[in-house]
Amino acid sequence: MKSSKTRFWLYLVLFAAWVIWILFTSRLSHKVYLQAGAPDTLVMLTIAVLVALLATWCSRKKVTRNKTRLLTFLGVFLFAELMLWNVPEAWVRYSADERVHSEVAFSIGHPGPPISKSKHCEAGLRFYDEWLQRPIELCTRDAIVVPGAQKVQLEKRVSARGAVFTHYRFISANGIPQGWWPVSPPSL
Repeated sequence: MKSSKTRFWLYLVLFAAWVIWILFTSRLSHKVYLQAGAPDTLVMLTIAVLVALLATWCSRKKVTRNKTRLLTFLGVFLFAELMLWNVPEAWVRYSADERVHSEVAFSIGHPGPPISKSKHCEAGLRFYDEWLQRPIELCTRDAIVVPGAQKVQLEKRVSARGAVFTHYRFISANGIPQGWWPVSPPSL
């Protein structure tokens, strides 16, 4: 009796930790940008396949039907992949410590990047980041864009795998930088 209660609470705590992890890491995709061409997806898929194969192999004495083995493999693979999918973004978020400033040409797009399935930011600050080697779009508002501005100065924290943009400011046509604006995640 006591063993089943302990097992129940252990599974409940593990499930709650899993839900918290999924909710926490789902917001990282709006804040963290990985370098283009990074093999992170392939690495995460490989680890998930290996974990699923190990779990299926360890359950070979209890599970004798091939259909059950296949379901075990698929279930563990999906669980492991969901757990690991945002690990590279979390790693960049917490290991990015070097502050870098850059000045780039930009464009403003309407609507901006998506916030949810049906909502978008008012405007998107679009530019190409040389260090990440990919285009980036951050949320902004039309009211803070300086008329005639051609360049934006960016502040980001970088690590070996990606970057977290922290602040930006527009540079007016005559070269005068305006005030810094924080890069805030999109809100509903």
